[in-house]
Amino acid sequence: MKEILVVLFGAFGLCSQICYAQQTPSPVPDAPVPQSNRQVNPIYSPPTQGERLMSYIKQTYGPMSIIEAGLHGGIQQARDSPSQWPQGGQGYADRFGSAMGEIAVRGTTEYLIADLFREDLRRVRCSHPCSESRFKLAFENAYLARKGDDGHEAFSVARLVGPFSGSAVAVNTWYPAGSKGSNIAREAGLHFGLIYIRQLIRESFRR
Repeated sequence: MKEILVVLFGAFGLCSQICYAQQTPSPVPDAPVPQSNRQVNPIYSPPTQGERLMSYIKQTYGPMSIIEAGLHGGIQQARDSPSQWPQGGQGYADRFGSAMGEIAVRGTTEYLIADLFREDLRRVRCSHPCSESRFKLAFENAYLARKGDDGHEAFSVARLVGPFSGSAVAVNTWYPAGSKGSNIAREAGLHFGLIYIRQLIRESFRR
């Protein structure tokens, strides 16, 4: 009798374990995480000093800077700013040269500050085919930078200070005497707008 009871209790325990195992839900696999094609290189490598220097030269003295200076000079010509400079070809030449000088100061300031704060100002490309908006990519390449050893993106100190430095130097050096300090803010605002347009043009032609 005792042996039968032992067998019955053993069988009952085994059945209970089997039923519990059948009722326990199996783990659901995690949903796949959508991958962005914003980052071209999965493993980020901070730029070397040589790469920083080449990026500085290309961004500051390349063809896009000449186009930007041409637009800048045309806008200033239409606004008659500075008013002490004449209209016509001579006035446009003065404004174009001033814009190139401001871009040079801006680029040099960005280069130095980016090196200090370990910001990577190199353009981030979108993998092909690119599903991200060109307007968004232009904004990121105009005002953000990759930082640190991991290359995380954040607002760039260098790209924020650069336009103000170029405008401040221009107003306080080669601008005509009597130029108002408010010109610095207006010039910086124009720089920010043209930088975005410059990046938007690049994104449009590289699709």
